[in-house]
This record gives sequence, C-alpha cells and structure tokens, in this order.
Amino acid sequence: MIRRSVHRFRSAPALVMLLLILLAVAPLSGCKGGAEPISHILASPTSYADKDVTIAGHVTRVFDPTAGLVGLAAYQVEDKTGKIWVITHGGAPSVGSEVGVKGRVRQDFSLGSELLGAVLNEEEHRTR
Repeated sequence: MIRRSVHRFRSAPALVMLLLILLAVAPLSGCKGGAEPISHILASPTSYADKDVTIAGHVTRVFDPTAGLVGLAAYQVEDKTGKIWVITHGGAPSVGSEVGVKGRVRQDFSLGSELLGAVLNEEEHRTR
C-alpha cells in the first residue's frame, strides 16, 4: 500500500507537465475551442489589425505563384463561419488539411495581381 502511494506521487508531476503542454498546444492543434470565428475577423478587420489571432478550419485553396521557389504562398482557411486567406513564408499546407493558425490580421492585402482583402499573416500553423 505504501509503494502504491509513492508511485502515484512520482507520476503526479509528469501528469501536471503533460496537462500544461496540452493546454499550451491546444489553440494551435486544430481544435475549435480557442479559435476566433473567421466571420468576426472579416466583419471588423480594423479591430483585429496588428493583434495575435488564432483560427481553425480546413484548407480550401492554395496560391503559390512561385511554385515554392521563394517560400511565399497563401492558403485559404474555412471554418463554419467564413473563409480567410493566410499568408505564409514557410510553405502552405495541402488542400483539405485541418489546421490551426496563429497570426496577425492585415487589411487589403494583394498577392501578385490578386486582391485578397483582409488576411492573416501567419506566425505559425499546425496540421492534423
């Protein structure tokens, strides 16, 4: 009985550490819980400008005018409320991927000759 109690106390710090890691990663894991609805961002991009925002959804389109040569690309993320373009310097996820994206909102953004409107300038993304 004493051994069993000691074993539980040894695993408690590991369990606490695991929970802290899960809480830190959850907003970027594609979970919808901590994500901002895309429709809120599109309805009022000025209120989100230059602020960190997290969104989650699936990739519907990829726009890569340099075919990966420069590393600058855009991909469109859709949740149940709308769609927004995400600008990336680290490569776009493939169409159909479930993603969680953290970034900053920019208004009236153009990529090449295509006007994308309000976009999210990616800081990091995770795929599921």
